[in-house]
Amino acid sequence: MNTDPQALVSVVIPAYNASGTLAQTLDSLFAQTHTNLDVVVVDDGSTDGTAKVLEAYAGRVRVIRQANAGIAVARNVSVQAARGEYIALLDADDLCRPDRIAMQLRYLQSHPDILLCSSDFGAFDATGPLAPASYCGVYYSRCSARRGGVRARYPHEETFDLLHQERARQNGQDAIAVYWGEVHDELVQGNFIHPPTVMFRRAALQRAGMFDTDIKIVCEWEWFVRVARAGPVAHLDIPLLDYRRSATQISSSPRTALDSLAVARKIYAREGELGRRRDRRVRRHLGALSLSAADMLAELQPQAAIGLLASSVFAYHTFKSQTLRTLFKIIAPSGLLDILRRAR
Repeated sequence: MNTDPQALVSVVIPAYNASGTLAQTLDSLFAQTHTNLDVVVVDDGSTDGTAKVLEAYAGRVRVIRQANAGIAVARNVSVQAARGEYIALLDADDLCRPDRIAMQLRYLQSHPDILLCSSDFGAFDATGPLAPASYCGVYYSRCSARRGGVRARYPHEETFDLLHQERARQNGQDAIAVYWGEVHDELVQGNFIHPPTVMFRRAALQRAGMFDTDIKIVCEWEWFVRVARAGPVAHLDIPLLDYRRSATQISSSPRTALDSLAVARKIYAREGELGRRRDRRVRRHLGALSLSAADMLAELQPQAAIGLLASSVFAYHTFKSQTLRTLFKIIAPSGLLDILRRAR
């Protein structure tokens, strides 16, 4: 078992028009307690000052420039260029906490059967930190407290010793909980692994393949499903990243909801046996995704929204309070919606 604390870790970052945030992201990497890093940034056809920002990191960051091709292509290019046995994903607007790389590296080295590990995370926006400090249960509905938290998604729990870790020296914490195991059947019902918190060993690529370039936005979820089919994964129950929330980020786009629905259909078509075995859960998930997409498109593309809403109700038998709210958003005049919003 290789437990070299100075092992090379590649950190791969896709960047598209990230000039306003990329420097902070890179600075958080170069403040890591683990310093043997291979940092690869794929500039995915940026048209702002991203290239200028990267010039300041010459010699410390390997930059690959390409015409805009999307997140999956950028992910593939970056992991193919990675030199480390361990590869960490990171987005160009998020911030790593100082012990992120060291802690995940040590966990993977001490657990050779685990293909991939993620972690909890905090969040912030332009106004400052967002409560609570642990944001995983807020961002992922399947990890909410009412659904048992992250722990409910994993079959096993263990204690991970933090001795000699930066976190232990900072606040006296001796150990953390780690949830781990075979989670394939859980993941196909919806993602709960936050991509920019992930570190994996190169063997994950060899077993699961590369990111699917036919998927425009949520390619990570589909890849995590394939990794989880290939072997066990783990979640470190401690925030190791600060996730930036903004109204312009891609996860806030209606396209993300549509992409999630398309990916879910793709996964379920491939997982035929699972779909037959858990038909009710499959319908519920597809219904929820259809409803979410309809809600996001209600005012922008009402015809598309009404089709998605109808699918959620009649094809997937999903009807909840959000169904009526979404229908109202689709049929109500925009002026009335504006008045109601101002009256809140």
